[in-house]
Amino acid sequence: MSGVFQSYAGKVDAYVAGRPEYPAAMLDALPAVDLAIDVGAGTGLSTAFIAPKAEQVLAVEPIANMARRIPRERLPNVRVVVAKAEAIPAPDDAAGLIYCGTAFHWFDYAAAVAEFARLLQAGGVLALSWNVRDSRVPWVARFDAVMDHYAGDTPRQSTGQWRRIFQDARFAAVASRTWPYVQPIATSGIVDRALSTSFIAALPPAEQDVVRARIEAIIDGEPALAGQSQTSFPYVSELHLFRATG
Repeated sequence: MSGVFQSYAGKVDAYVAGRPEYPAAMLDALPAVDLAIDVGAGTGLSTAFIAPKAEQVLAVEPIANMARRIPRERLPNVRVVVAKAEAIPAPDDAAGLIYCGTAFHWFDYAAAVAEFARLLQAGGVLALSWNVRDSRVPWVARFDAVMDHYAGDTPRQSTGQWRRIFQDARFAAVASRTWPYVQPIATSGIVDRALSTSFIAALPPAEQDVVRARIEAIIDGEPALAGQSQTSFPYVSELHLFRATG
């Protein structure tokens, strides 16, 4: 599975072009803290999102090509480290908030959650969030069908395996909320969204071309998308908050 995960390294531009931000209303649900740790920071979408809630942010990203794209020049309170969720270079009881934006399903559960329990202050908050494509929209459902065909056993939010955190005695569930979110995007960004998905990026180039053609066919066959330079990609943004009990 590490090969699938590392496939992100070769699709950084597509990732930047196709990935959504998070709804502003979600930010209001997060606590203000001295130190927040953004785990699985990617190219910094989640880092920039949580930066206003913390005096200092430690952005943790294991893929150097992605970590280099975190915009530190406009985020003066952010420090970036290339590291894994399972081994974060920070002292015990350092953080008031650990935020995992569309990333928690990738982690080795036992090792990562042990790190989170070590790093969070007593009463500190673990926040798990995802932008889930809104498949109630017909063209999005067709997009998802293409993705599902290639997913195999790749870790995904939709499998629900991450939900074991709700039974973990080290954390108490505080709240779960959802918000509708619409990402303004170039219509070509719908293709980028597909190609930046880990298991698609890991395919041989010829098979990636097949995926590209299938997504372009969805766009061409959808009146709301065909011939448009700009569009919107609908999501449901979900947030799950847990408080450290240790």
